[in-house]
Amino acid sequence: MSMPLRAFFYSLLLIVTPVSASSAIQTPMTLQLITEHNPPAEFLDDQGKVSGVTVDLITLLMQRLDEQGSFIIMPWSRGLLHAQTHENVILFETVKTLNREPFFKWVGPLKSYKIHLYARSQRPDSEFTAEQLNHKNIACSYRKSAIVDDIKKLGFSENTNLVLTSRSGECIDMLRLGRVDLITLSELMATEVVDELARQQIDIKPVLYLKESQMYLAFSKDFSDEKVTRWQQALEQSYLDGSMRQLYQGVFAETIIERLESFAKQQQK
Repeated sequence: MSMPLRAFFYSLLLIVTPVSASSAIQTPMTLQLITEHNPPAEFLDDQGKVSGVTVDLITLLMQRLDEQGSFIIMPWSRGLLHAQTHENVILFETVKTLNREPFFKWVGPLKSYKIHLYARSQRPDSEFTAEQLNHKNIACSYRKSAIVDDIKKLGFSENTNLVLTSRSGECIDMLRLGRVDLITLSELMATEVVDELARQQIDIKPVLYLKESQMYLAFSKDFSDEKVTRWQQALEQSYLDGSMRQLYQGVFAETIIERLESFAKQQQK
């Protein structure tokens, strides 16, 4: 090959290579959005697609923010570890706790709800006073739940009067079988559980208010503060313009929807 022709080909390489690199940098990265099976908010439909009203809300936010991503359902403990050790990951719906807070950047809340301890209705209220609660009862909670520490603060301890399960929902079965006395239920699921147990001739009642809790989108630490702020603004806008209400109405209680709308309005002041 002659020198002029060889120089011509080298010049083409110099021109083409920077353009290709520039294009790659501008290609948006695909987000990994990890959640757990938690109908009606998140679940696998009959076609094996991750669906649910909260998935629909996040999909709407992605469209408004011109983001691309894929939804993945994992066991909660695995999803939590993955989000802490990988980049470009969003974990939802995540309860923000003091222990978890440093590991993520947070957008939310996606939901705000009250949590109570429930027991069988025929039990006398005198057995649920502050003095009798941890002496007369065995409590049960999912081991990975953010509410475990709150239960322990009431005087319950594992291997004594507290059962911690490996699967979410096991405590309901244990209460039904009479193996435990107290379970925690949030506003998000209490009505469904109460009705289901009533169909089995088991009546339960709330006996103690524990706390109000919030669920968030937990972003891996590599996300820029600017991007996280844009997500927060888009989420709040969905509360203000009726988009969230349209998706949540008829699925979640009106009080849940109103709390989110009130939160967004407060942020505008």
